[in-house]
Amino acid sequence: MKISCIVPVYNEGVRVKGVLDVLVGHPLIDEIIVVNDGSTDNSEKILKSISGINLISYFPNRGKTHAVKTAFWVAKNEYVMMIDSDLVGLNSQNISELILPVSSGKFDVSMTLRKNSLSTFRLLGLDFVSGERVFNKNIISDFSLLDKLPGFGLEVFLNEIIIEKNLKIAVVDWTNVITPRKSVKYGFLAGVKGDIKMVLQIIKVLG
Repeated sequence: MKISCIVPVYNEGVRVKGVLDVLVGHPLIDEIIVVNDGSTDNSEKILKSISGINLISYFPNRGKTHAVKTAFWVAKNEYVMMIDSDLVGLNSQNISELILPVSSGKFDVSMTLRKNSLSTFRLLGLDFVSGERVFNKNIISDFSLLDKLPGFGLEVFLNEIIIEKNLKIAVVDWTNVITPRKSVKYGFLAGVKGDIKMVLQIIKVLG
């Protein structure tokens, strides 16, 4: 099974190189599509210095859902892996652990449970807004449906398809990987506003 890896990037110049260093050259990844979603920091400069990736850039920022949809259109493989660009602690074994449940044919979808996933998610054993997943992109019948989603609505939209199609999920526990909170990346007030915005967009998709 060939995997296209999709990495949406927005103002992650500090962390994105560490993520791509793990992905580039990984034996289970066929191509890496990086979408620079209107970054205003040094992300573009850093991304242009990295070989082994297919870089797509545009301006202004249009949100994660649009970035991933853009990558869906150009991905040459049916199976895709979504990886967030802000992960800390990621290693090659983590990537293999995420791909193998699906490539083995035992599961339809794999999703991560990160070290700092919310306590509620860890108690449930499932982080339903996880941004790291492997699945067949053709479970989405029409990519234009993504145009109706807010910036952070993609994962919830995918969850609805997983439930509707009764797809088999593998939860991969990444005990060494965290994603920094928005308050760490943008400061307390801006971080709180960002979290509220994200939650409202998720609720909007949930209905």
